[in-house]
Amino acid sequence: MSALSRSRGAAPVACLSELPPVERAAIRCLRGWGAGPEARSRMRRNFAQVLGGGAPAHEEALDALMELALTAGRRPLARHRLDHPEVGGDENAFAQMVAAAVGGEREDALVFALALMGPQVAFEAVALAETLGLALLGLVRARRDAAMQTWPCGLH
Repeated sequence: MSALSRSRGAAPVACLSELPPVERAAIRCLRGWGAGPEARSRMRRNFAQVLGGGAPAHEEALDALMELALTAGRRPLARHRLDHPEVGGDENAFAQMVAAAVGGEREDALVFALALMGPQVAFEAVALAETLGLALLGLVRARRDAAMQTWPCGLH
């Protein structure tokens, strides 16, 4: 593998703050997974707090999808540190796969999955991405609802 192919997936393609909420959450999951056990525990607590009894199934999907993304890739998946403001190409492909899958656009999700991994696992990745995406939608909605409750009543 050349140095160029190793860095290709890390090339910046977007700013994290400008992405839609589900894509941003997917990238944070991907980065958090690689940041170690403390970040993983924080993700699990967030899932449990928002998803209640449904959290374990979503956590299993997260675990399985991360394993696929990190071990069954066509090349090592490039990720940035948790607080990095830019989004790399691999991170964006991962986020777009999750967003397309949860939006019911499975063919599009499969295209993004194939950019990251081989065809033998891409279909499984799309199914897992859909489950993860549903959890991320729940987290995004919970955060939005909490923010709405803190606004002064006079603002409309």
